[in-house]
Amino acid sequence: MTGTPHGNDTASTLSGVSAKARRLYAARIANTASAQPWWTSVILTASSKRQADRYEWEIQRRAEAGKIPGNVTYLVVPDFADQRIGSGGATLNALRGWITRTLFRNGSALPGDLTDWWQSQRVLMIHAGGDSRRLPQYSLSGKLFSAVPVTTPWGEASTVFDEMMALSTAWVERLSSGLVVGSGDVILTFDAAEVDWSRAGVSGVAMLQPAVTGTQHGVYVTNDQGRIYAFLQKPSLSELSASGGLLKNDQVALDTGLMRFAPETAARLTRLAGVTEADGVIALGPGVIDGSLDGGKPVAIDLYEHVTMALTGQWTPGEHDAPALHALAGALKETPFWCSVVSGDFTHIGTTALFRELMTGEAAFREIYTVQQQLGVTRQSGVRSAGVVIDSVLSGGADLGAGTVVIECHLESHVRAASGSVLHGLDAISGTLDIPEDTVIHQLPVELPSGQRGVVIRAYGVEDDAKMSVARGKATWFGRPMLAELEALGLAPEVVWPDLPREEWTLWNAHLFPVTTVDQAWACARWMLRLPSGYSAAEWSRHELLSLGAGAQYADGAALEAARSRRLKATWRVLALTLVDSGADIRPLLANAPGIAALSETGGALNLRAREMETRAPTESAARYYAASLFLGQAGLVDEAGESRSAAFRLVEQAVQSGAYPRHQTASREWRLKQVTVEGPARIDLGGGWSDTPPFCLDWGGTVLNIAVLLGGAHPIRTTIRRISEPVVRCVSDEEGLEAEYRNNEELLHPPCPGDPFSIPRTALCMTGLFSREGSLTSVVERLGGGIEIRSGVALPMGSGLGTSSILAATILRGLSEMLGVELNDQALSEQVMSLEQRMTTGGGWQDQAGGIFPGAKLAVTGPGLQQRIRVQPLLWSLERQQDFEQRVVLYYTGIQRVARDLLRQVVGRYLARETACVQVLHSIKTLAMEMAYAIQEGEWEHLGALLNRHWELNKTLDPNTANAPINSLLETARPFIHGAKLAGAGGGGFLMMVARDPGAAEELKTLLRTQDPQGGSVHDWSIAREGMRVSKMD
Repeated sequence: MTGTPHGNDTASTLSGVSAKARRLYAARIANTASAQPWWTSVILTASSKRQADRYEWEIQRRAEAGKIPGNVTYLVVPDFADQRIGSGGATLNALRGWITRTLFRNGSALPGDLTDWWQSQRVLMIHAGGDSRRLPQYSLSGKLFSAVPVTTPWGEASTVFDEMMALSTAWVERLSSGLVVGSGDVILTFDAAEVDWSRAGVSGVAMLQPAVTGTQHGVYVTNDQGRIYAFLQKPSLSELSASGGLLKNDQVALDTGLMRFAPETAARLTRLAGVTEADGVIALGPGVIDGSLDGGKPVAIDLYEHVTMALTGQWTPGEHDAPALHALAGALKETPFWCSVVSGDFTHIGTTALFRELMTGEAAFREIYTVQQQLGVTRQSGVRSAGVVIDSVLSGGADLGAGTVVIECHLESHVRAASGSVLHGLDAISGTLDIPEDTVIHQLPVELPSGQRGVVIRAYGVEDDAKMSVARGKATWFGRPMLAELEALGLAPEVVWPDLPREEWTLWNAHLFPVTTVDQAWACARWMLRLPSGYSAAEWSRHELLSLGAGAQYADGAALEAARSRRLKATWRVLALTLVDSGADIRPLLANAPGIAALSETGGALNLRAREMETRAPTESAARYYAASLFLGQAGLVDEAGESRSAAFRLVEQAVQSGAYPRHQTASREWRLKQVTVEGPARIDLGGGWSDTPPFCLDWGGTVLNIAVLLGGAHPIRTTIRRISEPVVRCVSDEEGLEAEYRNNEELLHPPCPGDPFSIPRTALCMTGLFSREGSLTSVVERLGGGIEIRSGVALPMGSGLGTSSILAATILRGLSEMLGVELNDQALSEQVMSLEQRMTTGGGWQDQAGGIFPGAKLAVTGPGLQQRIRVQPLLWSLERQQDFEQRVVLYYTGIQRVARDLLRQVVGRYLARETACVQVLHSIKTLAMEMAYAIQEGEWEHLGALLNRHWELNKTLDPNTANAPINSLLETARPFIHGAKLAGAGGGGFLMMVARDPGAAEELKTLLRTQDPQGGSVHDWSIAREGMRVSKMD
């Protein structure tokens, strides 16, 4: 039963109960100040040592992850000698195991009185030792750890156990002491305030449910004070009516399985378990369940038939009953038995059909809880699901019909599951999987007593009840009569049920499933499902065959854990790829990688994806390559990481080149001029610098506020190109006093390297397309009418931050275009500079050259796209305001040089890695640039200073080395005179721009800096350049 539908008000109330319990549980795990007292011990019973091991593993992994409350004793106790001893016997056996661990193994002082000791204990015991015959897929892990379609408070796929732990947090608030026993196959949602657990003796909890539901469960019959005088086990409607069990609106007090034993009663049970008290000393002796009272044979004690009915007086042991039963009856004699009847939801995980209904149907559970269709999984491409997927990786894609349930599967092949099917634990099956409707396919690794290891794939129908008798004609397999199915497959019953009498034949004990390889087991399952497989009865008979029951008995725990580990790694890999695809910051994921192999596999997958998108999406390809480098680097694969990183920057360069202005194809066959001189202003960047840098600007567009400036009234950047008679290419650097002559193409076209003073003119000449490695430099220049000299000079220190290298490149490219008679407008010139810098591997965007190419103060904006078309918006301000601005802004060279190349690669790398802080800064500074433009136009100098300060802080987020001790000291000196400041360009040195509080403060600051700065800096007079590039020609 998965619960009776509730009205809106009841569902809302119960939803609140659940939500509150979950909050309390999370607080208890976190051990916050609001955390309430919890259980001192939690005990689970199991049917066998193998099942107990599985339960202990479940508890241990939660404990290690900090996902169950700490400072609590957790104990799993298998039935005595792995024999079935009943739920009452399991209670006593578990108490004995718990007492042994709690009192006799931890070295603490033994109490003198058991009742007094129980006054300090709050113990929850969950009975979870069934075979799960009607839900065979959970016969090992138990219904207690079966999945439910909700998440835990911390967002993971939940189980019955997790929900019970959360809900019990509300119960234990109202419990001062004692033992509470519950069932592990039910989720109970009710208001704990309706329960009275303060009474002596034993107190049960019943839930109001329709009478028809009571016919399948236990029912309490009580008087007006809540005293129980009868307990009915699966009564008929007539029995309910006759016994007084029918309540108002044809409801009954349904037994929830919860019973509280007060300390005095719990002490009596403890004595039955073998704990004795004599002269104030506690000791451990024989108990009623170890067989010592019954000739060494354990006696089965049922919690309902014996304990509850002994309490009501409906059962007393007969003359020939075992002594253990007489001892039990004596211990419980005259013990008061109470019941609290509550309203709530009773969700029973009883059968495969009920489990599927809980997961996918219209169960009342779904009115109370926020159910989900995908839990513990990352959204996977190619998976189309109308069902529920939990903790699974379906890398090959899937088509899942309505009502399907997929749990703990890891499949690379495509899955087609028809409506209502249940897939559990499928792993490493090759080929497309076709699952018929209403079919369960459960894969289980096993280890036989002989040491043989293999896999069984258990196939059966959702509606099959494995407990039903073949002899009575009720047993089905795939929903059809079982014997008929066996006959159709050519399987002899005596082989399927060896050494079993016919009256005991059931689906549960039918030896149907061969122990073999994964692929062979799947071929057998397909054969059983009447699907093409090439399998046969002859092949089936050659293998060791296991039943549903034996499969759980021989389950290979180590193999299950290995499969889970592989699945978690695959889930992590899918999550990693999904995060990279979504543009998320992957660094937190890298820090929690599940191993070297997962890192390597993910890096390889990202490299593959990057290669596939190189042509159609080069910037996205670059991001994938860079992400791959991070995964491979984390795996210690240094060479592979370096290759991926290089590929990332190659793709950035490719993206820039593909969007650059095409080289003109009608260049003159000879030099058109004797000489040309191109002079350029410097630029100061107020806001938005970095947003112009590829690939960010290619993905999002850039916005920069900068100003072309003259220093000392002159253009500080100058290039002169002249024709010379010698058949050489000569490059001269005036500021460095260096000169180089290139007489062959190999020298000229040699790749740029750091420190080469002539990288810019050589790269610019390469871009003309005149020179090639196969040709002769002499023949080229002779055809052009002579050699060429490129003389450049920059009246600024290196690393000034005023865009000098880019503007110098612009002067050279403009000069060469003039010499060759090629038209090159300002837009195209800017693109050519960006292309040149990518070729030189120095990187860089468009704002430096745009600052010098386009005159004055302007907002330069581009949109996303490989072709960066710059829209220049000159600031609309009066001449008086411009003069005020020039008088307020102090331009000061700090004396500290900074080369931006490595920093550019670092910032570009951070963007390609989609680091959150980097991406946020790049978007934020675009907005700052626009705000600054408005502030300047309105003359809001204080606001402009505040915006500069904000930009400065954001720049330091991009690169902590933007600031240093000398710069900070300088700013502290200037702070009384200024509204705000930032370094030009990349920061870390170069020129400092400061907005003074007024022209007078600017002059005071200049005087102070000229006399007191210890760094060897210098104040520079500057003015706004009203024109951009200035070209002088000599024909």
